[in-house]
Amino acid sequence: MNRTWTSGAIELLEHAAGHLKLESAFDKRIAFISIDNAVEISVKTYLSLPKQFFGKDRPSRKEVDEAFNSFVTHVELLYKYAGNKLVGIDPGDIEHYHRVRNTLYHDGTGLAVDQQYIEAYFAIAKLLLKRLFDFNFESHAGDASLENIITNWNKIEEYLSEIMNLPFMDKGTFKWEDAISKGFLTKDIVQDVTELRQQRNKLVHSKEIDRNSIQGTYANSVRVLDVIGKQFKSIQLQLKKGNYFYDQVDSSLRGTLSRERFFGPPGYGETPEIDMIENPWILTLSKPINIHPSKQRFEAGNFAASKFNITRIQLHSDKALIDLSSFEGQVVNVSGELWEAETGHHFTPVLLTVLSINR
Repeated sequence: MNRTWTSGAIELLEHAAGHLKLESAFDKRIAFISIDNAVEISVKTYLSLPKQFFGKDRPSRKEVDEAFNSFVTHVELLYKYAGNKLVGIDPGDIEHYHRVRNTLYHDGTGLAVDQQYIEAYFAIAKLLLKRLFDFNFESHAGDASLENIITNWNKIEEYLSEIMNLPFMDKGTFKWEDAISKGFLTKDIVQDVTELRQQRNKLVHSKEIDRNSIQGTYANSVRVLDVIGKQFKSIQLQLKKGNYFYDQVDSSLRGTLSRERFFGPPGYGETPEIDMIENPWILTLSKPINIHPSKQRFEAGNFAASKFNITRIQLHSDKALIDLSSFEGQVVNVSGELWEAETGHHFTPVLLTVLSINR
């Protein structure tokens, strides 16, 4: 992005940083007002950018003109047309700090602004520059600060957005349940994220900043960010494998076909002297795969978990239609419908009803 678009906001943030070094109540007020001005310029500048920056959707000239001097309306327009760029940046936070700025601007004499408020709004201003204009404004804030809590929360929201927008994720009401059922999130992670969101919102909108709360919430944000970051990297590694779905009748797999020996009822190996011996067909896959519930299953209320890194699948076929014995020991291509193990006679987590097989 051409720096011309961001020059006004950058100058205001540099001006704010200069005042912050002086540390007086007056300088803090001026710094906060400059940050707010930078945010306002960033929003209005982006909304006035040429059409190519918006893709298919962009605010009409009429919408921009009607917003006039209403900062809130400009923010609403920004989220309407560029909300996908602003994951993790809460419009309510921007409006809250803008109201604080108005108080300082109109009744500023004798008023003080908390350092944590300044750092938090500074973080939001820098994130807007990064998301809207791909410009990094460097900062040297301390670790345990409201600014860094907001920054960490923003990264957490980015990870969550990536997970929720995977192509086979439910996009409706049950997205959290779907993420848990597929193994992308755990109940503990969701609970941690929920608690951190509450802590973060309480701090951002509080009238007084408690240093102990800042320290505790910051430490929690670091922990949650680390957990969800590792979870996301694990998901990325898993998804590099092939992805399949239950109930699809055209799933095609490749592997080596063999007949294997398992103990059956009554003890399934616990009482080998009396247990039946079963010899199912097993396809050992050439490459491991992941298997997910179909959208139809999920909508029907079946929250079966995804299964990852599957390397062996038990095959089922009607011998009168498809005789697997002629393919024993060979590398074959098999097509059919995947389904979950349901009884003690199923010896792999996933089975496939064979509809066709060839070398």
